[in-house]
Amino acid sequence: MGQMRFSVQNRARLGRNALERIHVCGLDEIPWRSRAAWDGDLLVIHRDTNESGRVVVPWCLTDRGEHAISTATLIERQRPYLLEVELARGSLNEVRTHIAAWTLAGLMVPAKIELQVSQATQQFADAATSQDHASHAAALATEIIEKATEVAYQLATSYTEQVLRARRSAAYSFSTLLGINLGSNPPTATIAGHLAGTFSLAAVPFGWRTIEAVEGKRLWNEVDEKVHWCQRTGIKISGGPLLNLDAKGVPDWMYLWEGDFDTLLSFMLDHVKAVVSRYRGRVHLWQAASRCNAASPLGLDEEQTLRIVVRTVEAIQELDPRTPILVLFDQPWSEYMAEHDYDLTSLHFADALIRANIGLAGVGLEINAGYWPGGTPHRNPLAYIRLIDHWSLLGVPLMVSLTTPSAEGADLLANLDGQVLTAPGGLSVSSTSQQAWIETMVPLLLAKNSIQVVLWNQLDDGAPHDFPHGGLIETSGEPKSSLLALRTIRQRYLM
Repeated sequence: MGQMRFSVQNRARLGRNALERIHVCGLDEIPWRSRAAWDGDLLVIHRDTNESGRVVVPWCLTDRGEHAISTATLIERQRPYLLEVELARGSLNEVRTHIAAWTLAGLMVPAKIELQVSQATQQFADAATSQDHASHAAALATEIIEKATEVAYQLATSYTEQVLRARRSAAYSFSTLLGINLGSNPPTATIAGHLAGTFSLAAVPFGWRTIEAVEGKRLWNEVDEKVHWCQRTGIKISGGPLLNLDAKGVPDWMYLWEGDFDTLLSFMLDHVKAVVSRYRGRVHLWQAASRCNAASPLGLDEEQTLRIVVRTVEAIQELDPRTPILVLFDQPWSEYMAEHDYDLTSLHFADALIRANIGLAGVGLEINAGYWPGGTPHRNPLAYIRLIDHWSLLGVPLMVSLTTPSAEGADLLANLDGQVLTAPGGLSVSSTSQQAWIETMVPLLLAKNSIQVVLWNQLDDGAPHDFPHGGLIETSGEPKSSLLALRTIRQRYLM
């Protein structure tokens, strides 16, 4: 059993339910099982290993709300670390590392950014050498965290602009698709009008819970309407996920068979085969399964879940061998591993499927940013670049599915338990903050060659959905500014 101990000068900066979400990870950024607790004035992190690692903390920034930020790699020691100083060290190190790598790759770093990093480095030297005066050092370090985060956003914007400029100037056009999940209800005429000219692909959910709410009685009307709308509009169809393996993704009657794996698998494959047989030839991309890495409905263990996904992909390929198939993984940073015992991270799960050579054409990453539980804290854009670079090593095309909130508070139409993460005294969650996040993250993702689809995962706040306030249409039926932002992005980069 290992321990890391920290003195924290300003607890108010720690995010909501911080003790549940603080964790330690290695150089591969995979979380280790850990538990954080207060021991008097000290923050103590207990874990099963005593290896060096990085501590990831939900931290409230003045102008950007809560972000997950991390220390540099730390060894265990008896003397407590000063948390603010170590988070400043980690934040500054992250920026400097990216600058060094991108400079070697031929990207230009604006002089303004280099000056800001130089000034922050000098300020960090003052903080690191004045830790005998903890409050003074922590105050300096808190300023550095803010500055380093802003530099990270500026650096990512510069990276995005340079890469997209190079891609646009090449002889080929972008093949990346911008998509929208149509959700539970067919789009009304008004909503359909808002979607025109913005999206080139629509995800049509084939929710088992909706189609077969009563055992043996499949209802296709709502799905048929959405498929017909896509065909009339001329928009490509991404079908699925066929199996959504979270607590809300399977029909209630299936729990009668909990513990009987063979029967569960049989029912699941019956649903998959019924959907594919009905819609093959009209679907351009199959989403075989989603949320299969962190969820465990019906008492399934990891091995059983892996077998279900493999059999699902095989069943789709047998019935529709020409259409590409992918599997989606939520929480791709694998934060859930800090709280629960899993053998496979989401990345390792995906790697196992690809190595099985079952015909998987790609992998999807579902990122529900700014929610907990079930989602992921906000991170600066450099963290997203590293994430995509790690997943790109799988050597298959990627689809990234995104959601982030546009409001705080209760949402009676949200199906899952995830709540909007807010930061006391920080930036409020609003349509403006959702739009700003889209304007930063979506172009950044388009700049990555491995990403072939960027999908917004919730359309309408006025229809049942998974996470609170994550749609592009208000409950009143009016479009949010985020929808216009996505239309502008498509017109600028994808047309």
